[in-house]
Amino acid sequence: MRAVPNLCILSPADCTEVVQVTTAAARCGRPIYIRLTGTPGNPMIYRDDYPFTIGKSISLRTGTGISIIATGSMVHHSLKAAEILETRGFSVSVINMHTIKPLDTGVVDAACSCSSALVTVEEHSIIGGLGGAVAEYLSDRMNKPRHLIIGIPDSFPPAGDYSYLIEQAGLTGLQIAEKILNRLYGES
Repeated sequence: MRAVPNLCILSPADCTEVVQVTTAAARCGRPIYIRLTGTPGNPMIYRDDYPFTIGKSISLRTGTGISIIATGSMVHHSLKAAEILETRGFSVSVINMHTIKPLDTGVVDAACSCSSALVTVEEHSIIGGLGGAVAEYLSDRMNKPRHLIIGIPDSFPPAGDYSYLIEQAGLTGLQIAEKILNRLYGES
């Protein structure tokens, strides 16, 4: 969908953000694609209403070593991964990139300036999604941190319910933390 000209792509993290995204889309005046993921009982990220702006991501956790930029239902799993990584001595930021297009490049720049590693997490194909958008943006930067894209591999997943599919794709909080440790730091 990112290749469609002038199309805004929104991917809310929880039910509170679904309301925010829907309201913003109704007022926007341009084509909007809202990507709803997860299950009706997705874990809550936001307990209270908050000011939502299309194109402006939200920092949920501040750290200095690893920046995780997540979207949709992966925001919850990324927060869990950050907790696990913290027990291993890593300082981790988590950013809710609820708008995939237009990309909040300011937050990507900020994450690059304070992190040794940038990780994008989505329950979407590793091709053509958030990870690709960030990689495209970073492609002409000279000094950039390592970038790891975590998402659905370029294959057809098995059939099953949502939690089974997330586990099969390696997208639980524990699996995300393990991928970061293994692929970026050679740890397991």
